[in-house]
Amino acid sequence: MAEALDKRKLIAIVEDDPRLAEMFSDTLQFFGHWRLHLFSDGQAAKDQLPALGADLILLDVGLPNLDGVSLYKILRGHSLTKNTPIIVMTGSHDWELHRMGLQTGLLLRKPFNVQELVSIIKALLPEEKEG
Repeated sequence: MAEALDKRKLIAIVEDDPRLAEMFSDTLQFFGHWRLHLFSDGQAAKDQLPALGADLILLDVGLPNLDGVSLYKILRGHSLTKNTPIIVMTGSHDWELHRMGLQTGLLLRKPFNVQELVSIIKALLPEEKEG
């Protein structure tokens, strides 16, 4: 049974607001069969994400210690995370997307419908069918 659990996709959530992090965590556990790893700080995420091997990263822009824009650029430049899908979340409407080179990421503006988030994740991380 433990081996089957290990095959679940891993989603890293980088969000400093504890209420939002809990809501994302609860929602994703309800709608999908994913493993979750939470980061509340950009620097911790930068230090640990490459080795974590996440299948998808949910990234808030406004983070303490290292902002989401800088973290995005670092992750895109790292050999272990350069191809990992990153969904960027921001509450800002005047935010300059071109600063991130968001060609391989997706953007969700807060507030957004959690069902929309789940749909995007399911499209990016299709579940393997048991053969």
